[in-house]
Amino acid sequence: MLTLKGKMLIGVGLVLTIVGTLTISSLWAILSYREVVLDLDRNLNSVPQRQELIEVFAEMLEPLQARLPDDADGCAARQWLFQDRLANAEVRTGEAWKKLAKLPPQPAFATIRDIAQEQLLEIDHRLGELRREQRLLLDPEQANKAKTSLRNQVNALLGIATEIPDFGTSLPKLLVTSRQTYQASLWWVSVSTGLVVLVLVVGLFAGRRWISRPWKKLLEGTHRVAQGKFDYRVRLDTRDEFAELADSFNRMTDRFVETRDKLERDARELAEQLTRQERLAGLGFLSAGIAHELNNPLTAIRWTSESLLTRFTALFGNVSPQNAAFVENYLKMIQSESSRCQQITAKLLDFARGGDGLRANQDLTQVIREVIHLVRAMSKYRQCEIVFDRAEPCVLEINGNEIKQVVLNLVANALDAIEDASRQVHRRPRLSGPSLVSTTTSEVSSAAVGRLEIRLNEFTDHVELEFQDTGCGMSADVLRKIFDPFFTTKPTGQGTGLGLPICHRIVTEHGGRLAAASAGAGFGSTFRLSLPRVANSQQKVA
Repeated sequence: MLTLKGKMLIGVGLVLTIVGTLTISSLWAILSYREVVLDLDRNLNSVPQRQELIEVFAEMLEPLQARLPDDADGCAARQWLFQDRLANAEVRTGEAWKKLAKLPPQPAFATIRDIAQEQLLEIDHRLGELRREQRLLLDPEQANKAKTSLRNQVNALLGIATEIPDFGTSLPKLLVTSRQTYQASLWWVSVSTGLVVLVLVVGLFAGRRWISRPWKKLLEGTHRVAQGKFDYRVRLDTRDEFAELADSFNRMTDRFVETRDKLERDARELAEQLTRQERLAGLGFLSAGIAHELNNPLTAIRWTSESLLTRFTALFGNVSPQNAAFVENYLKMIQSESSRCQQITAKLLDFARGGDGLRANQDLTQVIREVIHLVRAMSKYRQCEIVFDRAEPCVLEINGNEIKQVVLNLVANALDAIEDASRQVHRRPRLSGPSLVSTTTSEVSSAAVGRLEIRLNEFTDHVELEFQDTGCGMSADVLRKIFDPFFTTKPTGQGTGLGLPICHRIVTEHGGRLAAASAGAGFGSTFRLSLPRVANSQQKVA
C-alpha cells in the first residue's frame, strides 16, 4: 500500500528531478559559453597578436609616403608623425613581450615561443635603428635618402611580423567551435525542457489522482453532513491516510447520528423534568410571598391566644372546670400551631432573604450555574439563549446567597430586556467577539429570541463578571439613573426600582464595583461586576 507519505516523497522526487534537470542543463550551457568566451579572450588579449604588429608597422609607412613640402617645416612635420608611429610600434612590441612572458608553460607553446622571441628580438633591434635614423628626416638635404632607408626597414619589419607564429585559434576555427557549442546547448536544453514537461504532466496527473480527487470527496462529504444529510458516506479506494480519514469521518457521522438520537430522547426527558422544576420554582416564589403575607396574621393570632390564656381566669372564672380545661386546651393548641406556622414562614423568609451576611470561600462558577439552572426552569425565559462556557471553579470569599441574589437579578433583568426587544423589533444586532459554547446543548432553544453571554475573568486580586445581552439597550439618560432607588423602565406594576440599587449595595459592601454600559437603545447592554478575592477580616466566618 502506497501511503500518503510515500506519495508526497514521490512528488518531492519529481520536483527534485525537474530542478536537477534544469540546473544541469543550465550549468552545462553556461560552462560551454564560458569556454567560448575564455577562448576568445585568450586569442584577443592573452597571447601575442601578429596582426596587431602588422597593422602598427603598416601605420609607420604613412608619414614616409605623405606628400609634404621639402622645406624645413615639412621635414619637421614628417619627422614628428613618424616618431609618433614609431612610439606606438614600440608600445605594441612591449605588450607582445609581456603576453609572451605570461604564456603558460605548455608543451604546445614551447617551439613557437622560441620562434616568437627571436622575431621580437629582431623587431626590437630594427626599432632601435629606426629610432636613430628618423632624426635624418629633419635635414632637407638628406630627407629623401632617409625616407627610402626608413621605408625599406619598415617593410623588413612587416616581413618579420608576418613570420611570428600564431599562438591562438584562428577566428574561422573559433567560429566553428562556437557554432557547435551553440547547437549542442540548444539540443540539451530542448531535451531537458521536454523531460521537465513530461515530469510535470505525470506529477499533475498523480497529484489529481492521489490528492485532489480524495480531497474533493472529503470536502463534499463535510458539506453534505453540514446540510443535514447524515446518511451520506465517503467512499475512497486510495488505501492511504485519506482512506483512513474517510473511515474516521464515516464513523464520526454514525456516532453523531447516535448522539443526536440520544440527545433527542434526553431532551424529551429533560423537558418533562423542566416542567416539574418550573412548577417547583413557581411554587417556591409563591411560597415566599405567601409566607411574608401570612406572618403578620399568624403573629396576631398567637398574641391573641396568649392574651386570652393569660386572662382566662379573670374573664371566665364562673365556668365549670371541665369547660375551662377544654377552652384552655384549645387556646394552647392555637398558640402552639400558630408558633409552628411562624417557624415555617420564617424559614421561607430566611431562604428568600439570603442568610446572615457572613462570607466564606464560595465557588462563583457554581453560583452562576445554579442561577442559570433556576432561570431555565421558568417558561417565560425559555426562548432566551444563555451562554456560559466556564467549567473551572473560581473560589473567592463572598456571601453566596447575596451574590446569588445579585447574579439572579442581573440575569433576570437581561432576559426581561431581551423579551422586551423581541416585542419591539424583529432584528437585533449580533454580539461582537468570539462565539461561545452554551453550557448545555439541549437547554438552548433553536428558536432563541435573544442571547445573554456571561463571562468570568480572573485577575491577580479580583474577579470580573460580565453580562452582555442583545436586549433593548439603554440610553445615556437611563444609564445615569440606572442605580437610583425606585427608578425603573418597566411598566407600572411590573417593577419596584429596587433590584439594581440593592445589587449595587451588596457589591459595594463586598468591596467590589458594579457598572453598566450600552451603545444606545436597540444595541443591547453590558453589566460588569468586579469582586475582590479576599473579604474584610471582620466579615469572614470564624
